[in-house]
Amino acid sequence: MGEEQETKKPWWAYDKQAWRERFDALYKLGSFTQGRDKPLKRWSDEDVEEFIRTDPVYGPQLKVIRRSAKFCAAGAVVGGLSTTALVFRYAKAPHGLLLSLVAGSMVGWCLVEEAASIAYGLHKMDCMEANLKFLDWWKEKTEG
Repeated sequence: MGEEQETKKPWWAYDKQAWRERFDALYKLGSFTQGRDKPLKRWSDEDVEEFIRTDPVYGPQLKVIRRSAKFCAAGAVVGGLSTTALVFRYAKAPHGLLLSLVAGSMVGWCLVEEAASIAYGLHKMDCMEANLKFLDWWKEKTEG
């Protein structure tokens, strides 16, 4: 009766540092957004271009990241529409068309994202760090 009963920890609670390292991007973004009453003001393309000109390290990285994101969006549109057209030709079921649009867009985005990662060298840079540097810069510019 005097013995303390050993409590079992859940499987995710054993090594919190390993989980933090695995999901580092979420922790970085969470630390940036916590404790804010109001969201950041909206920024325009001119503001992003100003950051690209002023930051010699993360500016060019952000420019490449934005270019690849536009490339990925175009791939998602092409993938979604082509898959939907193929399903419309054979099935013509409304739920099938919607599912093919979603699935084709996701596959198109993923394929083009991998191609852009190789073509633009995104695998060599920390994209989250460049985006967070921009957000820090924008926060300092707008809020002082």
